[in-house]
Amino acid sequence: MLGLDMWLGAGVWPELRETVKLIRTLQPDVMLRARGIGNYGDYYTPEGFVPGSRENTAMPWFVIYPLGRSFSYEPEPAQHKGGRWIIHNLVDAVAKGGAFMVGIGPDANGRFHPTAIENLEEAGAWLDVNGEAIYATRPRDGDLWREGDHIRYTRSKDGRFVYAVALEWPGPELTLERVQPAAGSTVTMLGLTQPLAWTQGGKGVSIRLPRAAEDPARRPCSAAWVFRIQPAG
Repeated sequence: MLGLDMWLGAGVWPELRETVKLIRTLQPDVMLRARGIGNYGDYYTPEGFVPGSRENTAMPWFVIYPLGRSFSYEPEPAQHKGGRWIIHNLVDAVAKGGAFMVGIGPDANGRFHPTAIENLEEAGAWLDVNGEAIYATRPRDGDLWREGDHIRYTRSKDGRFVYAVALEWPGPELTLERVQPAAGSTVTMLGLTQPLAWTQGGKGVSIRLPRAAEDPARRPCSAAWVFRIQPAG
């Protein structure tokens, strides 16, 4: 991937076109960021915000967002946005069909701030448990990527599973109105081995959470929790 970061202007378009052709000759599988090269680009990058809804485009996209106040080195620990912030924005972007890149910068000696490392490791630990709901997934059709403010959905590439991601702990029971499990199927929380009891009612599916999970220390992760559901139909 080649991330161009400047709008070079119409005056250099002829040379830029030849440069892009040369790059593709040297590496046919290269992906070029669309900034400054328009239709020559392969992907684009909303910067410093996650789009509010699914992006209406066939072009791949991912958000780029600094962990500190800028993409440069952030010296103040309190100015780092935190692992929970990374996780929530990652989930939100992926549910909409995109991806999420955290921007961090090194200091003059090439070292990253310990707080930045800590934030990234927290997100990495979450992905160790819940990566199935992120990697190689697809957005659901239409507006089915969300439910309310605190539920985001993804689906497996083959359509076999829907993943409901709760951005807040739901309490002893989670009710979902925008997915219906297949009859007799199993609902699980990623990171736990035992299936969860569920019932289908007038308000949607109600999923009972383990009593032990009322203790945050006994949950499989923090920041967000993923429920794997085999949907009806």
